[in-house]
Amino acid sequence: MYFSAMLTRVKQYISKQDLFGFNDKILVALSGGADSVALLFILKKLGYKVYAAHCNFKLRGTESVEDEAFVRKLVHDWQVEAHFTVFDTRTYAKEQGISIEMAARDLRYHWFYELCKQNAYTKIAVGHHLNDSIETLLLNLSRGTGIKGITGISAKNQNVVRPLLCLNRDEIEALLNQENLSYRHDSSNDSLQYMRNIIRHQIIPAFKTINPAFEQVMVQNLLNFQDVASIYDNQVEQLKEQLISHSGNRLLIDALKLSELPYKATVLFELLSPMGFSYDSVSKTFKALDSEPGRTFFSETHQLLIDRTQLIVEPVDTNNEVFVIDNINNMGGLPFSLQASALPANEFVMDKNSQVGCFDASILSFPLTFRHWNRGDRFYPLGMKQQKKLSDFFTDQKIDRFTKDKIWIMESKQQIAWLVGHRIDDRFKVTGKTREVIVLKSE
Repeated sequence: MYFSAMLTRVKQYISKQDLFGFNDKILVALSGGADSVALLFILKKLGYKVYAAHCNFKLRGTESVEDEAFVRKLVHDWQVEAHFTVFDTRTYAKEQGISIEMAARDLRYHWFYELCKQNAYTKIAVGHHLNDSIETLLLNLSRGTGIKGITGISAKNQNVVRPLLCLNRDEIEALLNQENLSYRHDSSNDSLQYMRNIIRHQIIPAFKTINPAFEQVMVQNLLNFQDVASIYDNQVEQLKEQLISHSGNRLLIDALKLSELPYKATVLFELLSPMGFSYDSVSKTFKALDSEPGRTFFSETHQLLIDRTQLIVEPVDTNNEVFVIDNINNMGGLPFSLQASALPANEFVMDKNSQVGCFDASILSFPLTFRHWNRGDRFYPLGMKQQKKLSDFFTDQKIDRFTKDKIWIMESKQQIAWLVGHRIDDRFKVTGKTREVIVLKSE
């Protein structure tokens, strides 16, 4: 009877949260612990198409080996197709400069996503339950968080789903005992070297001495916080429409409109955090808004420039490649389109379009090298007899930092001949003595 009622609760929760349907192919993250065993058992009993994936992180010696052996036997007995892998988690954590916990998470989810691509799995199911959600709330509070951080664990995140969030730890263990299902105990869950375990074994029991119904109260708190977060998110989306515009892959934030808003620091955090900007970097950006135009900030994936009236955000450009063109008949292979032609000077008509570069063929020599600018680069802008730093030229032309980092520089004999799409070097210009002209047109 108890089991039947629990199945009904999970089935209703899956439906209410729209987690998946009976046509989905569900990959269950199966560690062998109580939560994952219960998850696989329940989904299988409910009739869903389930598959399993087990990771050996090599963190607990023989225990890790025994976990894998347990899972192999389990999926064999239950006739569930399963995948297994082994990770050198400590080495990966050291190489990436991250914690063991974060390394294990990165490794397993990367593998899960690969399995989904290879096998057409549509969902990844993990065994988080209600107590995990409460612990996450408290953990986020201890580290500092916004509204989203106090809503606990979400029922779904893209194709990752959590069907057991409607159950608590005691209910899951009661189910396993009633059905005589064995599972593995992870001894690392007892170690107080992990913050989550301190919350689980010390902080929550302390709260229970204050209020024995602490967990039930937190269930209602989570529901309240989730409602508040929904209202909050709706307001943030409206503000995004007012403040944000796009130009190519750039996101432009209107700094003037932002400055007129109440709680503008919080609004700025909500605009930037989806692109990986931390609370600390957003705080520094906010402080620099009025006094430090031209300053840049970085997340792992994006860069932000404080421009005169706006914030410019775009993906980090990691392209440091150099391209070499050997002759005028082979202009392919560049990351942009460049058309080339050579003609006698008496047939040449000057084109003042900045996208067109016209050069004296006797001075412009192949091979030509194309690269991005470096600090200290200098050239002779067309019409000038003195050198000018590229950085000063960009400033004079009011070219922002992100744009100048994308400008291609063309060199001939290690001399800058052209800032592609902007200005040629005076030394390479067409004169009355020019007999042949090379015309390059960028698109």
